[in-house]
Amino acid sequence: MNGAVTFRLDPETARILEELTQGGKVSKSRVIKTALRARAGRAAKKAGPSARDIYFAQNVPVGEPRHDNARNPSKRLREILLAKRRQRTL
Repeated sequence: MNGAVTFRLDPETARILEELTQGGKVSKSRVIKTALRARAGRAAKKAGPSARDIYFAQNVPVGEPRHDNARNPSKRLREILLAKRRQRTL
């Protein structure tokens, strides 16, 4: 696969692209690449930190989640049942 992409432009966008490439200084593909990279950069800045960044910012040791109920389900169930027994709701 060579990475080529083909698409159709509406008349207004085609006119804008032609104006930007007038004079032959910049190719159409260069204008499109620059616009896509700028858009991606703005989207990355706007998105904020990723879930991974937030997780590791909490200084949690690698490989040991802070609260992972799926890791020890029987232990978690025992804790829930004991809490209910203490509250006399079991």
